[in-house]
Amino acid sequence: MNCTECKELMTAYVEGLLAESEKQLMESHLADCPPCRAEMTELTALRDRLTANARALEPSDLEDKVLNRIIREQNLKLKQADGINRQLQLWRTIMKSRISKFAAAAVVIVAAILSINLIDKSVPAAFGIEQVIAAYNDIRFLHVKQFKANQEEPLEFWIKSDEQGGITNARYYLPEHVSPEDGAKLITWNPEKAELWFKRKNGYLIFQSKRIEGWMQSLLEQSQPKLVMKKLLEAQKAGTVSVDIQEPREKQKPITIIATYKTKPKKEIYYINQATDLITCIEFCHIENNQDVLDSTTEYYDYNVPIDEKMFSIKDEIPEDVTVADQLNQLIGIPQDDMTEEEAAVETVRQFFQALIDKDYQKAGLIYSGVSGEKVKEYFGRLNVTRIISVGPAVPYPKCGPHSFSVFCEAELITAEDQKYIRKFGSVKARCGDDEMHPDRWIIHGGI
Repeated sequence: MNCTECKELMTAYVEGLLAESEKQLMESHLADCPPCRAEMTELTALRDRLTANARALEPSDLEDKVLNRIIREQNLKLKQADGINRQLQLWRTIMKSRISKFAAAAVVIVAAILSINLIDKSVPAAFGIEQVIAAYNDIRFLHVKQFKANQEEPLEFWIKSDEQGGITNARYYLPEHVSPEDGAKLITWNPEKAELWFKRKNGYLIFQSKRIEGWMQSLLEQSQPKLVMKKLLEAQKAGTVSVDIQEPREKQKPITIIATYKTKPKKEIYYINQATDLITCIEFCHIENNQDVLDSTTEYYDYNVPIDEKMFSIKDEIPEDVTVADQLNQLIGIPQDDMTEEEAAVETVRQFFQALIDKDYQKAGLIYSGVSGEKVKEYFGRLNVTRIISVGPAVPYPKCGPHSFSVFCEAELITAEDQKYIRKFGSVKARCGDDEMHPDRWIIHGGI
């Protein structure tokens, strides 16, 4: 329950007319919201004073006529209203209840004092999270930047959605500090295909997988204001977060929504443009020694500024000498069949080295994450592998995923001078190729 909903139900709460579920929501909100709690205290005190004064007065014909007129006028407005909304139903309940006519008149006075217009809804409601969500119904294009604390270069996102609000295209730039081992990455995504360019490694990956789709969707939800606000509203209704909305009178200043989590030491601060009801910035903090410590800032730009379709493919941006690994348009890796995962990892490495011995670089490339045969020959042809001595064991390597293994391999190589020698490959990484088109196939990934 938010402040707007709370204020609309205050009169019904004071008169004991709420259902038990609504009463619990109201009391939960009042416990966390000092402004609403103070207003409820004033309302209850005013009702008590008016009712007490009414009882102290001697009844007279004049008083009865005045009070009857108040009730008749309200009933007339109810009959003339086009529809029966929640507030009208509440008023009828009050009129039919057993409270005295003086108490009924007190309700009219209190409602006027609180500016709760039960009949005429021309007075604008207080700002709420629902307004922010509604403001995004027509947003189709979005440009977002995320700044991590103590990092100057932001993560940057471009998002396109359909009329139902579903994501159709996305582009991400992830700077080097996100993954120092891989370096800066540029990613484009749609439900059918993803492209990933490792700039420092000069690698270009074409793929689609449930794992990467889930990661993309998570990033999208963090970057999509409508989804962010829906989650906040759900958390507020569940009672896991308290929300304080500050609406300055100066229209040029932003509305501030401060969300403080009850079970976690964290806080989120939303800044809303009063003219558009759109988010301009979100600050994410953790609470340490009763102090807010900034973790990251998300800034929103270019609402509904159309994004060139070329932005959602990086094929034309990559250099000519890039290493291409196509995991979508060809059958990569080897089948697991009835092997265990450890056996599949060992067999993957064995077949890769055997392909190098046979100089079947096309097959070796399909096992090596879908890299072309030409690139595999360039990378590994100079090794001149002549014999496999041993392969295994396979040791789980969770750093690269739940089905990833590090495999030991020992092979015989020959130099350009025909000198044979033994080389140990201590950590060849193999994993199932979690591509949606062939999830049971195993590949080698990373260096050897």
